[in-house]
Amino acid sequence: MELMDEQESPSADRPLNTITVAGRELLLVEVGGGTEIHLASEFAEGDTAIQIDGIPGDYEDPTLWEQTTLCGRSWQGMAPGADDPTLLWQDAAFAPTCRACLRVVDSWLPKSAAPIGVALLSEVVAEAVVARSSTYVTGVPGEHLEATRRAIRKALRDRGFRSNTHVIDDVLAVWSDDAYQALDPDELGVSAVAAIERIMSGEMSEANAPSPQATIAWSTWVSDL
Repeated sequence: MELMDEQESPSADRPLNTITVAGRELLLVEVGGGTEIHLASEFAEGDTAIQIDGIPGDYEDPTLWEQTTLCGRSWQGMAPGADDPTLLWQDAAFAPTCRACLRVVDSWLPKSAAPIGVALLSEVVAEAVVARSSTYVTGVPGEHLEATRRAIRKALRDRGFRSNTHVIDDVLAVWSDDAYQALDPDELGVSAVAAIERIMSGEMSEANAPSPQATIAWSTWVSDL
C-alpha cells in the first residue's frame, strides 16, 4: 500500500470536512484549479491513498483517502470546513459543486419511478417546443427532475428534434435549436427570440420571467401519488 502526503501542510490540526452519502464517508476537496468543490472517497484496498497532514488522530491507523476525486482528478487539499482554523479568505465548503462528482454520487442512490402522467407531460411539452422552439415547466419535484428531462428529450427526439434542458430556480427550461430553425420566419415573433436569450442567459427575475402562455405546470399533467 502506497501512502502519499498531501501537498499542503496545515500549521494547526484540521477537523475533517466530510459528508456521508448512502453510508459512505466522502471528503470535500479542492483540485488546485477553479472554484469547484470535489469529493474523494475513503481508501479502497489496492488503490493509492493520501494521508492528510494536520488531521488529528491515531496515526498507527490513519484515515486514508483515494488519491483521485470521484470524477477522476488528482486533488491538492481538503476544502476548508466551518471550524477549520486554517480558514482565512476562503469560504467554508459545506457541499460538493462538481457536477461530475455529483453524478457519481447520484448513481449510488435509489432511482425513483416516474409518476403517472410524465409521459403525457412530455408530449405536451414537445408539442409546445415544436410550436414555439422553447417552453418552461414549472413545479417539477427534485426527485422527478431527471425522469422528466429524459421523457421530454425522448419525445422531441421521436419528432426528429434535438433539445436542451436547464434548471433556473424552480423552473425547467426546454428549448430546441432544431425546432427554432424549423419555424416559419414570417411567424417567428420577438417573444421566441427573447425566450431563447432568457434561457441561454441562465437568469430568471420578475422582469424577464416567462409569460403564462409559455409555461406548463408539472402538477397539471402528473399525479405524484
